[in-house]
Amino acid sequence: MSVYSDVRDGIRRGALAALSEYTNPQVIFSHTNGTEPAESYVVINILSVEQQGRQSNSTMTSLVDNQEVQTITASYEVYVQFSFIGSLSGAMSSSFNQRLGSNPIIEQEFRRNKLGFLRKSQVRRAPQKRETKWVEYHNVDAYFSYSAITQQVVDTIETVILQNLTTGEVYTVPPTPITIP
Repeated sequence: MSVYSDVRDGIRRGALAALSEYTNPQVIFSHTNGTEPAESYVVINILSVEQQGRQSNSTMTSLVDNQEVQTITASYEVYVQFSFIGSLSGAMSSSFNQRLGSNPIIEQEFRRNKLGFLRKSQVRRAPQKRETKWVEYHNVDAYFSYSAITQQVVDTIETVILQNLTTGEVYTVPPTPITIP
């Protein structure tokens, strides 16, 4: 899977966990062109997934399926806007905001999906005019860290053979192959 797909799925799972007090909360992604739910719902808008710094490479390789692999870790900062829409939006957004960053069960659910909570905004009320009536909207912005871990097959050198051009002697380094358990 890609970084974006993993982040997207993890954010949704964490949001559902944070809204567990509501029966079957509707959590959708922005820009999906579906019909608007009839009941209160949450829209997840992933605003950015930005790599922070350089990657971290393992100094040792590991043996995976008889191939030497190097582990590479890249860290990302994920910026997400959660929009709560409908008559329950105020209660849902307040409950969500309270649980985000202060509830160990919710924090664990995000961590299970390789996401670490960093910081959040306050709940912002932003009602929207829809034809003839106002609809309640509340927004919460949140930042998460994400670590993408990949493994790359690498070539390895098992021995080096040196030949002294003057004497013709041949040296093998190391003299006997090293076996890594």
